Amino acid sequence: MEKGMPDNRVAARAAIDRLLQMRRLWENAARAYFEPSRFLLEVQNCLMTSRTVTFIIQSNKDALPGFDQWYAAHQERMKADPIMVWAKDARNKVEKQGDLSTHSQVSAEIIASYLDGPKTDWLPSNVFATTDEIFRAVPQKFRVPHVVEHGTLLVERRWIDAELPEMELLEALAHAYSVLSDIVADFVKTLGLPIPSMIEDSRPTSMERLAMDRAIYVSMKEGSIIGVRREEARDPPIKEKQFIKRYGRKGAKSWEKAKEAETFQQACEAFFRSARILLKTDGYHGSLALFLKGSHLFRVIGADQPDRASRYILMRELASFAVAEGADGVILINEAWIAAAKDIPKHGYAVDAKNRQEALALAACNATGEEIHITATFHRKKNKLHKVKSIEPNKMTVGTPSFMLVPFMKVWGRYDPKNYEEIQRKMDEAGLSLPMEAPESTA
Repeated sequence: MEKGMPDNRVAARAAIDRLLQMRRLWENAARAYFEPSRFLLEVQNCLMTSRTVTFIIQSNKDALPGFDQWYAAHQERMKADPIMVWAKDARNKVEKQGDLSTHSQVSAEIIASYLDGPKTDWLPSNVFATTDEIFRAVPQKFRVPHVVEHGTLLVERRWIDAELPEMELLEALAHAYSVLSDIVADFVKTLGLPIPSMIEDSRPTSMERLAMDRAIYVSMKEGSIIGVRREEARDPPIKEKQFIKRYGRKGAKSWEKAKEAETFQQACEAFFRSARILLKTDGYHGSLALFLKGSHLFRVIGADQPDRASRYILMRELASFAVAEGADGVILINEAWIAAAKDIPKHGYAVDAKNRQEALALAACNATGEEIHITATFHRKKNKLHKVKSIEPNKMTVGTPSFMLVPFMKVWGRYDPKNYEEIQRKMDEAGLSLPMEAPESTA
């Protein structure tokens, strides 16, 4: 290497380190989304750091023969990208004039069922200075017993810059990061070096567009902040011999049959057969959400929830996840309490009924509008309640609408309110409908 010529590895390392610094600042801003002062500081630091990514690449131009021609192609791409043009102008504004012309918008919605609840339109953030003030501003008419006991206030904040009003601020910065990541990766590759795993994905997991990262969930009962997060399972894969040893060859065969299903209904029936075997063997069956493409399983997520309020939130988040992952079918399997309508108390649930029974339940739907429900009542051993004595035959319905699946039907464009009118009428007649707001006073 000639004296004064930068080492390829040093040049690549410098560009990568600065790009990763930009990512860390973006992640800091995401964590401070509901802390305006800190958020704006992290955003502006992220913007200024983004500029130095290209500065560092240019300062190491001697490491790459033909650099000017190589870099010119990337410059043209950035000039043709409206968001990259905004990022450049925004950096200049921060550097020469001061802060960005950012402002925040806030919306709030009460979630107390699987359907949409009362909500505000987007409002300037100065109308609600804090999350606590938003909670205290909920009209009294919505603070009915069911909403207070099982409801959650969803508060969403949206930061935008006046010069880019059509795009959320972190989304714009994530796009800028992706473009710069591609440039750095190409720089490293052109230097003849392997691309490190930490920059292989120009849109890292932390920058995925998830609504939960722009929202706070507030308990309508306590006013405390709660949260829902999806985490990747870290359990090691179960070996076939271990599976057969615990569930027998019948259990292993049922799982293989599920993989071979050719229709959505066949998949539902096959996975329910497997669920019956797991329940009988283990004495319980956790709540699972199975995501499908066509009739084939590609992702399983644990869907346990501590209470009804969490369940309402979880169904929405799972529906959003289905869209993000390209799923066109979902199968929900869990244990449930069931009871005859006449035994359920007014404004209550099956769990509140005296003559309730335990059942294994499946609720499923897909993007073509199919809805399938399968239940099987089961009985536990009297002296060993952790063991299942027997499971009754399956009861299956096809095409019966379910409120629990509404979030999925909505994201797949298959929700029709008319399909639920008959269910609502029967619930009203049985006194099972839950009031979402108090009637106006006649005094």
